[in-house]
Amino acid sequence: MGGLYMAFRKFGYPTSYTENLNPVTADVLEAGFIFATCIIAFSFVVVLPGVRGKERWNILLRGFFSIILGAIIMIANYGQEWEVGALTHKTAYKTFSGVEVEQKMAVKIGLRSVNITLRAEDDNEANETINYNERFTFGWQQGRNGFGRFASVFNREFRAAQKQGLPLPILWIAEYFTFDGEGIRWGRHYRQAGFYAHIMMWTAFPLWILANILFFMVIRYGACCLAMTGGFLLLANIIYASIRNFNDLAIPFDEGVVMQFHYGWSFWITLITGIICVKVAAIIYLMDLRYPEMIHSFFGLDILQDYEEYYADGEDASIGVERDRVVSSNGGTEVESDAERGAQAASAEGPMMRRRAHTRFQKSMIKMPKATPRETKRESSQPPSAAIRDETPETPLYENMGDSERVRDLEMTDVSRR
Repeated sequence: MGGLYMAFRKFGYPTSYTENLNPVTADVLEAGFIFATCIIAFSFVVVLPGVRGKERWNILLRGFFSIILGAIIMIANYGQEWEVGALTHKTAYKTFSGVEVEQKMAVKIGLRSVNITLRAEDDNEANETINYNERFTFGWQQGRNGFGRFASVFNREFRAAQKQGLPLPILWIAEYFTFDGEGIRWGRHYRQAGFYAHIMMWTAFPLWILANILFFMVIRYGACCLAMTGGFLLLANIIYASIRNFNDLAIPFDEGVVMQFHYGWSFWITLITGIICVKVAAIIYLMDLRYPEMIHSFFGLDILQDYEEYYADGEDASIGVERDRVVSSNGGTEVESDAERGAQAASAEGPMMRRRAHTRFQKSMIKMPKATPRETKRESSQPPSAAIRDETPETPLYENMGDSERVRDLEMTDVSRR
């Protein structure tokens, strides 16, 4: 038993294992964002059975859209594939060595750093495992020229990689991104593009949070914030594509062998998400103007919270009464079926509902159904019971009733009988 418990121990000290160096196989931060998004989405699905009826599907659609939008903003912001390039070629493996190895090289450029991957088969000419993944950080400061202590973060990391003795292809690629090294300006342009693009991405994130809050208060304001979120995402794409490089980066290895770069999935998913946000926001805003009952029902809000009650005189009441037009199927002529009702409303007054903020593009500023007008004059010959009925408060407003027209007709008939 003593031999078992003394394994890997020296002089009775705790167990110590030799160093085990493993290559980086995944972006831990990116995987963390994806895992957190999955947890939030799963928790959201768990509580959905507690919602009844049609509202469950509305909440499901709104919730998943919001969760996915927030995840895309964060993943694209910290994503490492705004621009990518890959190449497989047989080239020198180490400096001052004539051994050439068939190697797979890949470069992933993000807003903050550059990832360089080098991989080869196990049975290669170098007789060692070639599996490297190195990250060089841009940093937000330009720094001084050169590779000294006051130089940029990228230049200092590059000098440390040279002293460490990394493979030649990694150093050859990283040298093209050094800040103003040997007069090369690609690193400077990528740093500036990433800096301004990440500011736009971080501006879109709080706007997304604000849009989620405003959708529970004022829908049109939430739609404006959602449109601004998409606008800043598109602005990040425009800035990155404009500043990143005036001349496309191409890294040559041998004659006719050049590593070319193109936009990666982080760039395209940001562009697509920005366009979708702008279109969805425009649809929500127009529906709030033209079909407020439908969009308020979708978001689970009370339609009357956007309306205010006011007291309308005879002229306002006549304007508020809409005429029903029925188009006959044979002649195509319009018949006004509410003319008499409009004439009665001209000499009436009563409480009505109107939107607090309205434009000429919305369907109507008056909430349907309208207030029922009442008579303003009483004849002295009326019995006391009729006088008591006339002194009662105005007819109450009906909220979101499907048969509002029928109720209004009954009220008008009752007034005429008096």
